[in-house]
Amino acid sequence: MENVVTNFESPEISIKLTDEKLYIKTLSSNETFALRSINGIGIVDLIEKYNQELNLYNKQKSNPLSIAIGGGVFIFFGLISIMSSIGFTIFCFIIGIILLIISSNSNLVAPNLQSAVRIMISGMNRDFEFDKSGSYTTQIAELVIKVEETLTAYHKNNK
Repeated sequence: MENVVTNFESPEISIKLTDEKLYIKTLSSNETFALRSINGIGIVDLIEKYNQELNLYNKQKSNPLSIAIGGGVFIFFGLISIMSSIGFTIFCFIIGIILLIISSNSNLVAPNLQSAVRIMISGMNRDFEFDKSGSYTTQIAELVIKVEETLTAYHKNNK
């Protein structure tokens, strides 16, 4: 029977270390790694992914502003034409108000920096993502240290 060395649970990732295996469960997968096949483990920040999401967010963030400016222009033209044509004035006010409502209803969410527990296995890496802003980040770091210690002890005993 395997002896559980340490265990970690969060909404995104669950990691259990025994004296012979590492079990990792995420929302989309459930994987088991034999300690003899693991060359290393660590935590990496997915900065490239974050930068791509941040660029997309910044581009999308400017869209509601330009729509709001367009709505303001229509309302301005409606105010200017108030004496000449009441139909054009009403049209400009309606379009301007619609554009302002559309621009105020944009619900963009700023991206978060994601991190991953990276398992290095014979020439390849396997990443298991989690949210860096979670309150359990230090617990994951402590677990990784414990896995490294267990790996070191395991590889020393089996040489």
